[in-house]
Amino acid sequence: MKYITTLLIVIFCYFGAYTESRGQTSIDQKLAVISNAAQNGGLFVIEYRIKGSELGMFRTLASLNADIMFDTCVLKFENSSNWLNALSSDSGYSGSVSEKFMPNWHSKMLRIFLTAPGVCTYPGNGLTGYDIDTNFTGIVRMTFTIMNSSKPFYLFINDYTNHAGIFKNTHNNPSTFEIENITLSDPVIIIENPLPVTLSSFTYKIAEGNVKLNWITSDETNNHGFDIQRKNINEPEWRLLGFVKGAGNVHGQTLYHFEDNKPECGQYQYRLKQSDYNGNTTYFDLNGNVTIGIPKKINLSQNYPNPFNPATKINYDIPADCKVRLIVYDVLGRELKVLVNEYRKAGSYTAEYSVSGLSSGFYFYTLYAVSEGKEFSMTKKMTVLK
Repeated sequence: MKYITTLLIVIFCYFGAYTESRGQTSIDQKLAVISNAAQNGGLFVIEYRIKGSELGMFRTLASLNADIMFDTCVLKFENSSNWLNALSSDSGYSGSVSEKFMPNWHSKMLRIFLTAPGVCTYPGNGLTGYDIDTNFTGIVRMTFTIMNSSKPFYLFINDYTNHAGIFKNTHNNPSTFEIENITLSDPVIIIENPLPVTLSSFTYKIAEGNVKLNWITSDETNNHGFDIQRKNINEPEWRLLGFVKGAGNVHGQTLYHFEDNKPECGQYQYRLKQSDYNGNTTYFDLNGNVTIGIPKKINLSQNYPNPFNPATKINYDIPADCKVRLIVYDVLGRELKVLVNEYRKAGSYTAEYSVSGLSSGFYFYTLYAVSEGKEFSMTKKMTVLK
């Protein structure tokens, strides 16, 4: 599946027929999804395809018009390419994909227009054109840039402007340019690659230098889980922070949480990489940048959990680059463990302490910071409970 609020790619296809002595002739058309980056700024590529049935010997394509509607808040048309070689000027055809504004809110239209002015223009010397295949064949590809991956991708073909035609005579021979029009009607709805997860919200909050991510799904199918990724806005690479297991198959709200402990000062972007059990993946971006500011003063927090066994965490803040030491002592003032002894940049940090061979009782930890010739120290008590 694919996407957010359920990322649905809804594609309307049309087919129609006219009846003639040779049987029921029809030309089917559809859109096929070639690739979907599923993230803002990525590419979304579709291909327009046709096929015929009961064509007999009169199957040379004479004309085609298909108007594809799309939402400009979600997709931006970039270009068309990969025209079928058999529909080139060398075969007597002229084809184009042009972008047109529509009166509908936020909508545009791509008009696929194909004519055959050069097909058998002069008997014996003309170009014989393209015979429609009985299997779906790609006519032209269209590339879009994804503007908003959190919304569904709706593409559909307008029914009232569509038509296709085949020459009444084989390869339009002689050059009569008489065309049998195919009436395209009766829409067929195709849902291609729907998202396995519908994400209803993705938010964050900052508490004590930690970034707490929260997201809610409203529907899940075959959901394996979420990779949590982060990148500094000044760097190109995403970093994997952790994995949260998905609910698999569930209808209704499911709440998820992840905490990014003490990232360095800076501005960050976060995203979820959702994967299903078939290996398909989809990305969900957190809106906006997350800013981790420089602490205003030196601070040493109470360890947590406390009392503890066998491990605890200690948070500390430094407002400027400086030499830092964090040391654990017993009640007699004897040094038990040096947790930190190095130069650190300004920011918020977490140190972890695991006890080994210590008896239950009280212990102390002290933060020493030396900056610009001045030394700061702060001590707090913690309890080991076995």
